[in-house]
Amino acid sequence: MTDSNTSFIDQLRRHLDGDRKRGERAALRRFWSTATRSQAYPVLGLLGALEDDRKAILAALYAEHPEHIAGITIGKAASRLGERKEREHPFDRHFRRLLACQDIGRADDPGDLAFQLHRLVKRLKREGIALDYAELHKNLNYWSRHRDLVLLRWASDFWNTPIPEDR
Repeated sequence: MTDSNTSFIDQLRRHLDGDRKRGERAALRRFWSTATRSQAYPVLGLLGALEDDRKAILAALYAEHPEHIAGITIGKAASRLGERKEREHPFDRHFRRLLACQDIGRADDPGDLAFQLHRLVKRLKREGIALDYAELHKNLNYWSRHRDLVLLRWASDFWNTPIPEDR
């Protein structure tokens, strides 16, 4: 993991964690709607994420569900969303849709991957499952050149990870 991935996550945590930061998190959650996206821009500007699409998307995801635990990758987190029965996992179809995404998108027009990640993060929040945002930041940074490797890692973590009893 590079220092820039960790330092941006540390910056998110400093800037968005705590009860007094609820308004800023709410503003960032408006990022997902084209009608209200501009309300997220002041906070994205403070974070230095206005001109970095990956950071903008990551900040909006973090604002949705700020539970960060190292080592819980996208695939591992998704695998915790249910119990695999007869080789089928309840999240299989949604996860395959995530793996089929081609484009991250831009801060002014998030692509399919951003929206599928948003959907996943909302589900993780409902289930109380944390995510490694530093790892996700690294994955988003590698996406344009190493998309297939990122997807392979997510798939491997999803289909090869046993579900722990305590989630």
